[in-house]
Amino acid sequence: MPEFDSVSQEMDKASFEELEPKIWARHDVIYQNWCAALLSLADAPATVREALPTAADARRMRDIQLACVPITPMPLRDNAATISGHRVLIAEIERVHVGFVLASLGPEPSPLFVQVVAVVSEAQRRGIGQQLLSAAAALEPQRNIVLATQETNLAAHALNKRFADSMAASIHKVNLGVYPNKYLGIRRGQGYRVWEIERG
Repeated sequence: MPEFDSVSQEMDKASFEELEPKIWARHDVIYQNWCAALLSLADAPATVREALPTAADARRMRDIQLACVPITPMPLRDNAATISGHRVLIAEIERVHVGFVLASLGPEPSPLFVQVVAVVSEAQRRGIGQQLLSAAAALEPQRNIVLATQETNLAAHALNKRFADSMAASIHKVNLGVYPNKYLGIRRGQGYRVWEIERG
């Protein structure tokens, strides 16, 4: 997407203050340019890379948070801190950011906790969610993977099952409380169900 590529390059050079939206998203020029780029996404494969704790990647994460309800959009410095303290991978199609995965590690020998998998609607049904999960799992190949999804989120349940099948691994439900909520990125009482993917 050549026209968005220059916007993305400018983002890479900008500071937190320059990129932090100060107005509603619908009036934010960077956000509007990104939304326009999403509407004309190339039919090209996504690439996945590790996020850096820069203003640009914090902004890319925030754009996706805004587009993927019910994820809460966070200030850029908070996103940068999250990137610094967790495993965050960003999916892009020709430099247009389309998704991210956020994972965390507990003390050894705990599993890899996948807290968020987000893909914008314009890039769904291309296998990007599974691509993000696979890339996160590859960072910690010896660990099992634990995810929490809401009971009503059938698409997430199907993604978890496809992902487990792609690794020839088993997936089963785990009782709430087995793993700390802070590692799962959830709060009790919100209808979450915990799943563990056991590697052979």
